[in-house]
Amino acid sequence: MGKADMHFVRRDMLTGSAASVALAALVGCRNRRPPLGPGARVVIVGAGFAGIGAARMLSSAGLRPLILEARTRVGGRAWTDGRFGAPVDLGASWLHRGDRNALAASARRSGIRFHLSDYDSATVFGLDTDPVRRVPVTDIHADLDLESRLRKTAFWPYLDWRIRSFVGARGGDRSVGELVDAALGAGADPLGAAVARITMGVEYAIPLEEEGAASLFLGEAGRPNHEYFMTGGMQTFAAWLAQGLDIRLGETVRGIAWEPGRANIRTDRGAYEADAVILTSSVGLLKAESIMLEPGLPAGHLRALERLDMGLLNKVALRFPRIAWPMSKEYFVLAGGELPCIVANHAVYSDAPILLALTGGASSRRVEQLADREVAGLILRDLGRAFGRPLPEPEEVLVTRWGSDPLALGSYSHRRLGANLREDDLLAEPIGDTLYLAGEAIIHDGDLCNVSGAYRSGRLAAARAMTG
Repeated sequence: MGKADMHFVRRDMLTGSAASVALAALVGCRNRRPPLGPGARVVIVGAGFAGIGAARMLSSAGLRPLILEARTRVGGRAWTDGRFGAPVDLGASWLHRGDRNALAASARRSGIRFHLSDYDSATVFGLDTDPVRRVPVTDIHADLDLESRLRKTAFWPYLDWRIRSFVGARGGDRSVGELVDAALGAGADPLGAAVARITMGVEYAIPLEEEGAASLFLGEAGRPNHEYFMTGGMQTFAAWLAQGLDIRLGETVRGIAWEPGRANIRTDRGAYEADAVILTSSVGLLKAESIMLEPGLPAGHLRALERLDMGLLNKVALRFPRIAWPMSKEYFVLAGGELPCIVANHAVYSDAPILLALTGGASSRRVEQLADREVAGLILRDLGRAFGRPLPEPEEVLVTRWGSDPLALGSYSHRRLGANLREDDLLAEPIGDTLYLAGEAIIHDGDLCNVSGAYRSGRLAAARAMTG
């Protein structure tokens, strides 16, 4: 569901103003090159939301940036497929926090359709009992009260994390999974515990045992709701934002040789000279060194990357000959079955006979290893048990495998054990006043891992590039 469903504390409240003051002092103390003039050449690598955000900022200042994109489309990990008779997002889908999202006003202005998701409109199915348990998700949340449980359990880990974060030390080695298990204890309803793990597994896109406990202290109080589900297509929205920008599609950057104030960008089609480069590669691609940087990333950036990795959220889109399931709910949570997941009832938004399953954690990894029809078979068997009758065979099946995508190597970033949530500060530091990193992993608040966070990160990188 929402990327921040189970988060309960805003990060900017935790870190306070002291970190911002320290960062401003650090930036102000270093030697700066002159600001980029109107004729400066800036190359942006990647036409996802970060690259588009950077280009829009530079263009508004009178510069004419060039975006180089390896894919044959804009949007990056926002990918809208039209073969189902209605737009189906196989990557990013939501503008989180609804009207408070940084891109909400632009989304409304674009005229692209969106739906205000109601996460309380969900039925949970406990498939490991006979008969199958059917429970409204609101009853699960009320009974489990996981947020209150976590507040009590995470107090000392939070205090430890906050002390470490202020001094820039490595975070603790406890995991989200460990704290969730401790919070649930022995008395929790097994179905509620399973729902919590499925929801958080989709949120973090990683098994909870691999997510650093610091991530619990990132986000907003309570479960968000009424977020913008871009039913007209998130990639369509990206293309709308990219109007008028100079974008070269299908051009893969192979290497960037740089020195202060100058860079040479080598692609599979040629070479470009630039005064500054904004690189928006995913954390996975940065760690894999898919683009050869000469010289390489500084030690501080490398240390930050060691504490990050790529999560995996795969989707399974199923188009049926007709709608053959209940239309009273927006979501179905399948717990205890063959492939635990959250299923979005796409027919509610599109009137098309489409279901869209969201898998996270171990389920998502399993999806990567199976053929499309095998994955569909698992979900269909679970849905058949949930609804008490088999669904018709789907006419179309599409399974994402973001971990195998060579231009992504995952869905979005996650924090490993030992992360202290200052990794984005380190990665955002300019490199030789010439190379700037941006993306969903490099934003200093709860907008991490979101398209709006990527867009804002791009704008911040562009602002730093312009001022030197």
